[in-house]
Amino acid sequence: MVKFKEINYQESLNLFKQADHSGKRMRLGDFTTSQWLQKENINLYEIKTISSNYPDLKIFIIGEGESEGFYIYSQKQETCFKFEAELSY
Repeated sequence: MVKFKEINYQESLNLFKQADHSGKRMRLGDFTTSQWLQKENINLYEIKTISSNYPDLKIFIIGEGESEGFYIYSQKQETCFKFEAELSY
């Protein structure tokens, strides 16, 4: 099950800008991105459920560093969520 934590929209835009400039942004379709998604156990089919509430949903992946993670955001609703892996006990 995918778990997302809401984060501040404006702060996320700054993170995305920094990741773009520093070359840490990963793009869907790249082999290294596919490997990263598998390593993080992110199933894009599960994202489809969330997208029904956010028709303009976009994905942003930061592949390394302090802000590393899988983000989804909506510009229309000014909302951003970051994937949080569920802990297994």
